[in-house]
Amino acid sequence: MTSARFRLDIPDTLFFPLAALLAAALVYLAIDPFADRPPRGPVSAGGRNAEDVTIKGRELNRFLPGDFGTVTMLPAGPKGRDTTVRLDRNADQVYQDPRSGPHVVLAEDIESALGSHPIEVTIEARTVGDFGASSFEANYFAKTGTDSGWKSFPLTRDFQPYTFSWFPPKPDNLGYDYIGIRPVVPDKHRMMEVRSIRVRVTGPKGTPPSSTGFGPLP
Repeated sequence: MTSARFRLDIPDTLFFPLAALLAAALVYLAIDPFADRPPRGPVSAGGRNAEDVTIKGRELNRFLPGDFGTVTMLPAGPKGRDTTVRLDRNADQVYQDPRSGPHVVLAEDIESALGSHPIEVTIEARTVGDFGASSFEANYFAKTGTDSGWKSFPLTRDFQPYTFSWFPPKPDNLGYDYIGIRPVVPDKHRMMEVRSIRVRVTGPKGTPPSSTGFGPLP
């Protein structure tokens, strides 16, 4: 019995263009340019005023969990629900460095704009869930190794803006700053949600704020 062999002869003038087209199609499918890609990495002004930047909506995807706690994105939904980020922390997750827990990273352009200025950090937050936190803490950590210390705020079931003032030192060289946020956990675990973070300059360079106090905005 003889077996039939089929051979498809494609001229080089067609083979190489077809091969290139197939390779391009595979690369296109791998890249998937129409896929939804939430923003990641450090927060940059990106054409905005670097002295007054608000992190909200899709930019909340830039939250990092650190070594402790859990960060969960909750996209916008029906009835006007805004995009928020849920932070969950266990009682045994104890740390001082804001980078060890949920935090956002501020890129070099923002660090440069804020350094040696009095600044104000405003956080919109609320308690949520069966194990909702009754309070939370926030801390601004500068690349120079200094930080504002953990500031404590009470939480309600409705979003409220909370603010604190600080004076970040002049950066010795450009790098990153960090804003850490964590629910206070007396036992078991506690949850909270953040809707936005605003950091802005409030005075001339080299002029510390008149007060470094903190609390709910009026």
